[in-house]
Parts: sequence; C-alpha cells; structure tokens
Amino acid sequence: MAAPQPITHDRIYRTIKAHILAGQFTPGAKLTATRIAGQYEASITPVREAIYRLVGEGLVEMTPDGFHVKPSSRDMLLDILDLSQKLLVVGLQRWTGPPPMRDDDQPLAATPIAEEAVQLLEKVLVNLFAASNNKAILAWGEQANERLRWIRTYQCRGSKRALLECVSIHKLAEQRDRARLGRQLLAHHRRCARGIVQHFLSSDHLDETGIPDASYKI
Repeated sequence: MAAPQPITHDRIYRTIKAHILAGQFTPGAKLTATRIAGQYEASITPVREAIYRLVGEGLVEMTPDGFHVKPSSRDMLLDILDLSQKLLVVGLQRWTGPPPMRDDDQPLAATPIAEEAVQLLEKVLVNLFAASNNKAILAWGEQANERLRWIRTYQCRGSKRALLECVSIHKLAEQRDRARLGRQLLAHHRRCARGIVQHFLSSDHLDETGIPDASYKI
C-alpha cells in the first residue's frame, strides 16, 4: 500500500484557493491556521505559508482580528470578465492556430458534463491568452479563469445551451475559424455577465450548486 502524500503548503494553498473561488468560504469568513491545520491533519507552518500566499494574491486580507476571505463583489467580477474579453480579442488577433488542446485521444462525448465542457473552454482561453506573447497576460488570464470558473460551471449545469456553447468554442478553435470563434466568445462573455448579475440579485448561495466537488479536496 502506497504511503499517503505529505500535506504540503502547496496542496493546502490549492485547496483553500479552490474553495474561495468556488464560493465555499463566505466572504469575510475568518481563516484560522490552527483550525485548518487540524482539519487537514497538517502542521501549522504549511497552513500559514498557504494563507500568506493567498494574501499576496489578494484573495485573503490580514486585519488586526486575523485573516479573512476578501469578498468578490459583482463589480469586481464584471471587471474581470470585461478585461478578460478585451485581452482575448488581442490574443485572437495574434493567434496563429492552436496546438493540440486535448490531453488524450479519447473521443469527446456528445454531451460532456459541465466540468468537462468548462475545461475545454478554458483550454481555448489559455491558448488565446498565450497568443499575446506576454507572460503577465497569460498569468492574469489563468487566474481570471479560476475566478470565473464557478459561474461557467453553474451555467453549464443549469443550461444545455451554455454547455454546448463551451463545446462549440472548442470546436471552432480546432477548426481555426477565427471569425466565428470571436463572435462565440463575445456571446459567452455576455452570458457570463448576465449570470453574475443574476447571482448577486438572487438569495441563492454558491454552496447550493455543489461546487466545489470532491476533486477540490486535499
């Protein structure tokens, strides 16, 4: 039987970050290093390192009362979505065609599950961010994908049209159809913007959507 993997600060960091981005931590929630260490059966040092790393990324704020999850406001998410769209336009203009974006040769299901559809979409987006030939834009784009993943997944779970839209974007990228890809990306960003506005007008909470799933666990 293989020995269990050590609970490193990187694994704790990725887990906490996934929970924050998916809305599992209530905005303003206090992150207590000792409590998290006990939950993950880890020493307190890697937990503190993970929290400080999240402070540096702007997801957690340090106050006299301790560490708290910074809230993601509607306007913040809409700004991220707007800038993402503008940077993707730049990437699309410089795009010379995608390298293989699938990790395997298995045929794509006619109707993939929401998480698979979003993964296909994000591969296209990362490819377009990379086409800018700017490491800062690529890094920002990857973080933007993480911040917007919850709304994309939520919409794909609730709407077959949204799910097929992600699949269509991936197919258009594979076909190198720049014009139709640009129009589809614009429609996708408009859909996400409506979803964000509706979310903040609703009394529903993200944790009721089932995000994150077991894949986010340490």
